[in-house]
Formats: sequence, structure tokens, C-alpha cells
Amino acid sequence: MEHKTNIKEGVIDKLISFDLSTPEYNQETYSGRFMTLFRTQNPFFTFASTSKINAARKMVAEYEKTKEEFKSQNKTLLITKEEAKNLRNAQYLIGSSVHPDTNQILAPYQRFCSYSVINIPILFGMILSKQTTGTVIFWQWINQTYNAAINYSNRNASSDLGTSGLLKAYSAAVISSISIGLGMKRLLAPYSRKFKGPGQLFFNFIINVSAIGSAGVINVLIMRSEEMKKGITLTDSKGNEVGKSPIIGKDAVTKTALSRVILPIPPLLLPTIAFFFMEKRSLVPKSRIAKALTESVIFFCSMVFAPPMCCALFKQNCSVEVTKLEKEFHHLIDIDGKPIAELYYNKGL
Repeated sequence: MEHKTNIKEGVIDKLISFDLSTPEYNQETYSGRFMTLFRTQNPFFTFASTSKINAARKMVAEYEKTKEEFKSQNKTLLITKEEAKNLRNAQYLIGSSVHPDTNQILAPYQRFCSYSVINIPILFGMILSKQTTGTVIFWQWINQTYNAAINYSNRNASSDLGTSGLLKAYSAAVISSISIGLGMKRLLAPYSRKFKGPGQLFFNFIINVSAIGSAGVINVLIMRSEEMKKGITLTDSKGNEVGKSPIIGKDAVTKTALSRVILPIPPLLLPTIAFFFMEKRSLVPKSRIAKALTESVIFFCSMVFAPPMCCALFKQNCSVEVTKLEKEFHHLIDIDGKPIAELYYNKGL
């Protein structure tokens, strides 16, 4: 294989052609979207500082600038595999910490990568505590408060939900989750005696998955109601805004709501099954500290995989044929006078 000199580093190294805009994994497949989200939602990115994120943005910006300079000269930019790896890691960090539409750095608790960390104490309360009226109310309130923050922070930038709308969505989610949680508790009360010992875990699972799934849908539908009414911003291939489409708004919000139904199932079900078999086979550590650590690890592992599994059901950055949109988009032309066949949008998470 041909070797070339890397002038920048002053060493002999293999240079490769690299395009950061091309995803590392195939986004047309579920596995490809899962791997991209899994890398982007790395829980350790939760603790990334603003300076580290800005350094990553600077690295990517310098690469893009140099790439454009080479392109203007009809040349191909070649970099080392190590540089390509660093650029890809920077891209994932940016994807986890910066809103794709507003380009603003998200606070640690607003990032999807924080999901596995923040949900550990919430899962402790939902799965391992006795589901009294007080605990159901408290943990559903805590969970929906966090979900509201995540949904609002990661909404499509086209959304123009005011403070009153935000409070309405939040209140509806809290009230619905508590009502459904208590309703399921009451509905299952005649059968509660059958849920003894380890079986109590499944009793807790049924109550919480029903409450969280239902409230998650309500939260998204209200929080992003303006996107369904007024539409989501569409752009051409060069990122220029061309208008808003209510058709796409409804489709994007519906898909997001569906993912919220599925989202609580893996992180609640997997630990429930694990703890059930551990208790059945007397594998639960005797030490309280060891027991708490084991439970935390199981919760953490389930939460690391749950968000990517659910969010990967649908593409985040999507394209749509103009013929499937409102008539106003059917006869658009680009700056070169050519008809535009496809437009692009961010579905949101």
C-alpha cells in the first residue's frame, strides 16, 4: 500500500480520504441507527465540560474549512486514521451535547446521554420500593419532571411553545402518570396477593410501565402540539429553509410519541427479570452495599441500551419527497434553477 508523508505531523503515516458528513453506520438500517445513537448517547458524555465540547466544535469546524479549501482547488483532503478517529469522536460528543437546530450546548441533565445516569435513582424507586399511594405519586412526579425537561430541550427548533404551553404539557403528564399509576394499582389490588416475594417486582413493573408509557405520549403530544399545527421547518440539500409542513409535523410527533410508549419497557422489564431470577436462585448479595452496587449496575446497563433501542426505531434526520408534502412545496427550484425533488428535516428525539 502506498505511504505518503503527513506534513502536519512530520511523520510518515498512511493517509486516507475521509468525509465526516457521511455517517459511520448505515442510517437506513435499524442496527446502523442504533450504533450511531449508542455512540452519541455515551453516558460519559454527560460529564463533558463546555470547554471540551467547544474544543470538539473547533476541531470539526477547522476540518470543514480545510475540506472546503481543498474542494475549491479540486483536491481531496487526506488525513491520518488517528485524525479521522478523533474527528468522529468529536462529532459524537457534539451530537450528544449540542442541539442540532439551535447549535446551543445543552445542560448535562438535558442531554440524552444523561438518561442512564439520572434514571438510576428513579428506577430504584419504581421497581424496588413498595408501591404505596405516596411512592407512586412521588416517583411518577419525579420521572415526568425529568421527561418534560428532556422533551422540551430536544424538541425541533420549529416549535414555539410558550411558558403556558410548557406548564400545560408538564401538568398533563404529571396528572396522567399519577392517575394511571394509581388506577393500575387499584385495578390490580384484588390480585396483589399473588404478587408475593420476587413476584412483587412484576406488580411494580405493570404499574409503572402503564403510567410512564401513557404519560409519555401525552407529554409529547402537548409539548410539541405547535409542530403538528404549524409544521416543522424543511430545508433544501444545502440547508436553506424553504417553509414549514404540518404534514411532516404530525408525522414526526406521532413517531416520537410511539417511541415514548416503547421507551420505558426495556429499562423497567430487564431489571425486573434480572432481580426476579436473582431472588429465586438466592443470588442476591447479603451485604447491603454489595446489593445496592449490583442493583445500580443492572439499572445502569439497562438504561445504556434502552434509549438507543427505542430512538433508533425512526431516523432523526429525514428526507421526504416534495410530492408527499403540501402543494406549496411541489414546484420549488434551487439556486441553479433545477426542480427540488427532496427536502430535509429534523424529526427530533
